[in-house]
Amino acid sequence: MISNEVMEKYNIQTVWSSLKKEDSIVIGYIRAYLGECRDGNWVVVFTDLSWEESEVLVVNKRVTAMKRVRDRGFWTRVSKIYPTKIKDIK
Repeated sequence: MISNEVMEKYNIQTVWSSLKKEDSIVIGYIRAYLGECRDGNWVVVFTDLSWEESEVLVVNKRVTAMKRVRDRGFWTRVSKIYPTKIKDIK
């Protein structure tokens, strides 16, 4: 999963995820995350077999981010992840 530290460090506002088939683990797949930053850059986060962050790349365009994801064997289809809404308790 993409951590809160990465979300805050790069000011990520929107996140998409992509899957890659991995037969060596029970779940059967691992994820890569694409994050759109407020400054227009894109962050690509690859996860390892335990679904922890293993590599974080910062690129300039979404096209470049998708190319990095595809080069690693992840599927072309991405799913948008909507952030959870936190209600202010007063």
